[in-house]
Amino acid sequence: MQMKRRYLAIACCLALPLLYGCATTNYGDNQFKLSMASSGKDVMWVPTKVEMADQMLSLAQVRKGDLVYDLGSGDGIIPIEAAKKYQVRAVGIEYNPDLVKLSQRNAERAKVESLVTFKQGDIFVEDFSKATVLTLYLGENLNTRLMPTILKMQAGTRVVSNTFRMDGWIADQEVRISNGEMAYLWIVPANIDGSWQWNGPSELSNLRLVLRQKKQFVDGTLYQGNKRIAHFEDGRIRGSDLEFAFTYQNTNYVFKGKINGSSMTGNLNNNPALAVSARR
Repeated sequence: MQMKRRYLAIACCLALPLLYGCATTNYGDNQFKLSMASSGKDVMWVPTKVEMADQMLSLAQVRKGDLVYDLGSGDGIIPIEAAKKYQVRAVGIEYNPDLVKLSQRNAERAKVESLVTFKQGDIFVEDFSKATVLTLYLGENLNTRLMPTILKMQAGTRVVSNTFRMDGWIADQEVRISNGEMAYLWIVPANIDGSWQWNGPSELSNLRLVLRQKKQFVDGTLYQGNKRIAHFEDGRIRGSDLEFAFTYQNTNYVFKGKINGSSMTGNLNNNPALAVSARR
């Protein structure tokens, strides 16, 4: 049970009365007995609370047309809530076949079986690249192991984790729910690292823009020939949206634009007359 999950599972069993409760409560149904802190492939299973599932989906701003993937879907609560509340398609990937069957029965009970699919599989093997929303409750180590794959997903994919961060990737947003648990949101940034041929207004035309990307942050330098004319740090990429500020000849500029593969379009200082385009 690679999946739901986790290191927090032990928290329910810190005291003997709670341990007894963990052992006797059935989180499954009459066909499958499921106990809190059941051991799995990589982590222990802990149920995601409905409140947290709803908060995660809200944080991801799930909308019509989204495809939600839940890695380590456990009893299926997140895909089922996504289908119930937003009428979107959702897929759960779960290592334990008994949990997959339980999830399918739960979806039938919730009358969303036409929108929800549960697959038995390994999250490090299965393809979830088509997701527009990705939800996690796996532990920081597993999150970090998944990070290289997640960063290759489509720019703008919303990634939400219950409780656990990703080492080396600062969350774009975080929310604390009423019981104190945390949810973290990351927006997969476009890949913009490299050298771009920049064309802007008047003296800012025919330049070379060199970008150095660090997840959703970017530093950059503008060159005119071999001469460095401007430099900036802490630009931001949110999905395909890029924003950075620089100074040239005592004038402050803010670029806002969009990335589409190897092309960049936008303007300076929110002025359409100061249009910019660039190609990598």
